[in-house]
Amino acid sequence: MTRIAVIALALLAGAKVWTQDQIYRSATEDALIAAYRAKAIETCRNSGPPKGLANSSEAMRRKLASAFATPADAHLEIGNPDIDVSIWQVDHTAWPMRYKYPYIVLETDKTSTPARCSYDIRLDRASITLL
Repeated sequence: MTRIAVIALALLAGAKVWTQDQIYRSATEDALIAAYRAKAIETCRNSGPPKGLANSSEAMRRKLASAFATPADAHLEIGNPDIDVSIWQVDHTAWPMRYKYPYIVLETDKTSTPARCSYDIRLDRASITLL
């Protein structure tokens, strides 16, 4: 009987820690998005050409700028998976950008211009990727 009580208490303690962690992460994400959403939208709208399209037309840039004016989704990501650095390369200068820096990711409507803009909060810059 005591064993069952100990297991139940351990499960309850684990559930409490998990719940507190989820609440903290959700509140932090909401606060960062609320604080930096306008800056992220402005930077994404004024950003250069998307990756892989160095010679993109002015019409494409205007279309992306208007699409990022009202993004379909905004969420927080830690680390940028587009940066090619392995986890064991801790001395690489881009390692913190890949694994530690917070990014606000804006995604456009998939039907009009499917694109994604990653705004680096710490470096105050954005990069656009077409989907």
